[in-house]
Amino acid sequence: MRLKTLQGHFWQSPFDVAEVEQFLDISQHVFLELRQKTRVYTLACGYIGKQKDVQSFRYSPELLSGSVEEEDLSVTETSPTTIGLGFFDFEWRGQSLHALHQMFGAPVGAGNSVDIFTNLVLFAKSDNAEALAQFCQELVQESERVQAGFVNVFEWHPTQQYWQARVVCPARPMASIILDTGVKEKLLSDLEEFLAPETHKWYKEHGIQHKRGYLFYGVPGSGKTSLINAVAGHFQHNLCYVHLTHPNLTDESLRAAMNQAPRHSLLVFEDIDAIFGRDREKLLTDSVLTFSGLLNALDGVGKADGQIFVLTTNHRDRLNPALIRNGRADVHVEFSHASDAQIAGMFGRFYPSTEQMCQDFVRSLRQRLAGRPVTTAALQHFFILHRRSSALQALDSVQDVVEELEQRADEQRLMLEEQTAK
Repeated sequence: MRLKTLQGHFWQSPFDVAEVEQFLDISQHVFLELRQKTRVYTLACGYIGKQKDVQSFRYSPELLSGSVEEEDLSVTETSPTTIGLGFFDFEWRGQSLHALHQMFGAPVGAGNSVDIFTNLVLFAKSDNAEALAQFCQELVQESERVQAGFVNVFEWHPTQQYWQARVVCPARPMASIILDTGVKEKLLSDLEEFLAPETHKWYKEHGIQHKRGYLFYGVPGSGKTSLINAVAGHFQHNLCYVHLTHPNLTDESLRAAMNQAPRHSLLVFEDIDAIFGRDREKLLTDSVLTFSGLLNALDGVGKADGQIFVLTTNHRDRLNPALIRNGRADVHVEFSHASDAQIAGMFGRFYPSTEQMCQDFVRSLRQRLAGRPVTTAALQHFFILHRRSSALQALDSVQDVVEELEQRADEQRLMLEEQTAK
């Protein structure tokens, strides 16, 4: 099945037919090629690797990078191994399928590394050709299924143009998010109303893109990322990150990311102020993304069926008004330094049934801070350090919060002095 032309050799099939015919009759089978560095390729390799009688494996520690604790692996079915090279027989829904995992061709330069073309070729009987597409579709659907108590985290790969599954992590309990009274409740109510079936029906009847945008803005360390994780877990949504500062992210790539996003997802654009200024000027010289391309993505040009966007920034005043108007950022949620209610709430969260001591902690901390603000991240760090302390011991150690803040301030001053000296 090799064709020879004046310009060289070309293959009609993505494998050596003579080699494969040692295992099955090609004339009686159809095949489907999955190329490396695609989403379904990784999923298919993982599925086949779980079959019995598999002898060829490859250890891939990156599959466990940032994943759940070891005792949770049986729940999430995460494994650090995938199939190695070779020919495999496997079962899917009672059907016998086959796969060839191979590397071939001459090595080519890929940035600072060398790459060899790799693919996975799936085979099915000719009278069961539809099984291959169904198998791949089911793998994708299963990868997007969110288990209660966990969050699937995806990242958009601008170069390879696919959503890469990064980690399955425990969902942040919503009760652990301490915000000022009414803020969390208002956000959850808005999301519940948007996700209701009757809302989707109303949007469709009126010809409006069914999407919702949220802007989380405020000081660093105030809980924006934690709330995003908690919201994803609460509504059993996938968490999908798009890194707008990636140098290979084009308008077309961003549009593809929106169109290919996993079902039931929160699409997160962190530090939205890092790429364009208030006057739409480009802040990163190596970025090829345009301001209009970003607006089109937020407008839902392409697929916008129940999509939820979350934009985060520490500096709302640096954003162009068009970026955060209604229809793109419908709800704005401010994250400020910790209020008295948040400080008391966090103390009560880590030391339940200590209502009076919560207020004592607030008064003591405010007195020692002497007017300086504190973030919820700094407070959480304090409670982690004192995780073995009693409530009374934590109250007596409140000065540690101040000393930590002073140490951080000294480090920042020293860093600025060194930068100025250069």
